[in-house]
Amino acid sequence: MNKWGKIAIKPKQEQRFDLILICIALLSAFLNIFKIWNDQYANAYYTAAVTSMLQSWHNFFYASFDPGGYVTVDKPPVAFWVQTLFAWIFGVHGWSVILPQALAGTGSVILIYFLVKPAYGKTAARLAGLIMACTPIVVAVSRTNNIDSLLAFTLLLATWMLFRGIRNRKVSWVLGAFAVTGIGFNMKMLQDARPATGAARR
Repeated sequence: MNKWGKIAIKPKQEQRFDLILICIALLSAFLNIFKIWNDQYANAYYTAAVTSMLQSWHNFFYASFDPGGYVTVDKPPVAFWVQTLFAWIFGVHGWSVILPQALAGTGSVILIYFLVKPAYGKTAARLAGLIMACTPIVVAVSRTNNIDSLLAFTLLLATWMLFRGIRNRKVSWVLGAFAVTGIGFNMKMLQDARPATGAARR
């Protein structure tokens, strides 16, 4: 009530959460997760590596393919650390090693929304998120334990941090973006196969 005794009407505030974005994210999660529990082994090569990584810290650190801890898989270990964490919590199943990629695919949809919205508006951001959520190859890759979805999520997160740092003139966000890009580099951008015990010698 103002000084004249009349009720002051406040302007309508923008919704804190975009309900349409929430629906798009739920659609993405449904497409990425539905019936993944029917896949017993997913990519058996990587599932075997996760099983080996659960047996010792040495195997975990080097993403060792064999229980003896001698040969690594064909990619750096960071993404497999994530899969191993899920397998440690839920047990080694096809769905438990697929779940991190499925969640990362949904996270990428949300990040696309927040990347597009500042420059092009809410409608364009919703459309971008919806298109990504429904793109067949995005869904297909998110439903495997191949690590492309985790890599895409990591790089999109780095891009979002970089844009935020530039807009707000915060060096810490820019440096954080570079650090997250480095994490992505240690997921897939550097690929090799070498003796696990020889990593420190080379």
